[in-house]
Amino acid sequence: MTGIKGGGGETTLVSSGSQETVYADCRHSLAVLEAVRERMEAAAERIGRPVVAGLGGPGGTGKSTIARYLCARTDDCAVLPLDDYRKPRAARAASGLLGSHPEGNRLGLLREHLAAARRGEAVERPVFDPSAGEARTTERVGPARILIAEGEIAAHRGLADAFDLRILVEAHWRTQLHTRLTRDIRERKCSLERAIEVYLQSNLRDYPAFADPAADIVLYRTRNGRLKLRTVGGT
Repeated sequence: MTGIKGGGGETTLVSSGSQETVYADCRHSLAVLEAVRERMEAAAERIGRPVVAGLGGPGGTGKSTIARYLCARTDDCAVLPLDDYRKPRAARAASGLLGSHPEGNRLGLLREHLAAARRGEAVERPVFDPSAGEARTTERVGPARILIAEGEIAAHRGLADAFDLRILVEAHWRTQLHTRLTRDIRERKCSLERAIEVYLQSNLRDYPAFADPAADIVLYRTRNGRLKLRTVGGT
């Protein structure tokens, strides 16, 4: 859960995950997030039907926290976690793939769900069980006026046409590494060696190979945690 805490004139965006404070210099960062929220609202008004916003970027940039924050402050909004569309771990391991590789995901099902969301329909999304290594249950999402589809795969160039608005979150490689190691070791119980292997493959190989750097909005998370609005396109 993400929330706002205030005290002594300071405002801090916090997460209940392993990172106690997600963004430093929060008044500036929250202003950036408000600009993104306004852009989503404008897209929904202009298009006149449910809008699907793809929120992508390499692992460790804070996408999940941003998605939850935006959704909590946007009327009739839902989040679709794209990591749950990953194929079973055993199937990916047999092919030497991680979930960061497009072929390690159920792209056909994901496309069906994104199209349904645009039509104003609810979807039964898969819920990936880390202990089982596969999705064993589903969860109803939507219908929603604005759906934020969040995950690394949202940046995949092959999915660009499935989104009405594309938002990328970038960060310094040290920020990505620190966040991934913290999360993978503490929350996912990976060994240090495995966490580094995943970072090297996912962040340094898969993501650059398949991501489309062109987006309507590009955010950058600095090394001190500050969010900057780097690019705003004309859509």
